[in-house]
Amino acid sequence: MKRFTLIVILVTLLTSPGCNQSSQQANVSSSVISQPLTASHLAAVSLDVQATGIHKQTIVRNDGTVLRFTISIPDTYSDQTPSPLIVALHYGGKVTPFYGRGIIDNLVGLALAELDSIIIAPDSMGGDWRNETNEVAVIQIMESVIQSYNVDKTKTLLTGFSMGGIGTWYLAGRNQDRFSAAIPIAGIPSTDTDWKIPLYIIHSRQDEVIPIKPTLQYVAELKTKGADVELVIIDGVTHYETEGFAEPLRGAIPWIKKIWN
Repeated sequence: MKRFTLIVILVTLLTSPGCNQSSQQANVSSSVISQPLTASHLAAVSLDVQATGIHKQTIVRNDGTVLRFTISIPDTYSDQTPSPLIVALHYGGKVTPFYGRGIIDNLVGLALAELDSIIIAPDSMGGDWRNETNEVAVIQIMESVIQSYNVDKTKTLLTGFSMGGIGTWYLAGRNQDRFSAAIPIAGIPSTDTDWKIPLYIIHSRQDEVIPIKPTLQYVAELKTKGADVELVIIDGVTHYETEGFAEPLRGAIPWIKKIWN
C-alpha cells in the first residue's frame, strides 16, 4: 500500500459556477480533519445501490468521519453489464454538503453522458485535493462504489476542473494503477510524475486565473519523454465560464472510447 505524504495547500483563486467573479474566488475551507489515518480508511464499504439518476451518498467511518459524494447512475445501468466509472473533482468555493454535484450538473455530466458511465463527485474534506485526507477519501469512495455497483475496473477515468483539475494532476499521478486515463481541465500541472496512463488536457488561452503557459511547457516536456498526452487549447472562454469547457470535454469522447476499447 502506498505511503501518503501529508501536503496541505490552500487555494485562493478557484471557481464555482453561476456566480459573479468575486464570489467565485472564495477560498475552500482549510479545516482538514486531524484524526490519524489508518488502513481502515482505505477499506471499501458496502453502499446502498441507487436507482438511475443523481443521488447523495455518504460513508461513515468507525471514527465518525463522514465522506460525502454525489453519484450519477446512467439509465443504461444494469447488474448484468459493467459500467465505466468516472471520478469528477469539483472546483473551489465554500464546500457545503454534496458540493460535488455542481461538477456533474455543470460540466462532466453534460459533456460525457454518451459514455453511460457511473459518475462520482466527492466533496473535499478540507483544503484543496492535494492532501492525504482528500486522497484517501477519494480512494475509499471509489473502491466502495466499485464494490457495491457493477463497475468495469478497466474503464475508469479521473477528471476535474480548476481546483479539481489541479487535483486530477495530483491524484492521477499518485494512483495510476487505479485509473485508465485522466483529463485535467484548467489545472496547474504536476511536474514530478512519471506518467504511464494517457492524458487529455484541456486549457483555455484566456484563462486569467490559471495561465496556460505552465501547461504548454509541461506538455512539451511530456512529449519529449514519450508520454501519451493530448492537449486541447480553447479560445474565447474565461476561467469562470465553467460550462464553456463542456464542449471541449465532449470532444474527448472518441479518445476515451479508444482507450477503453
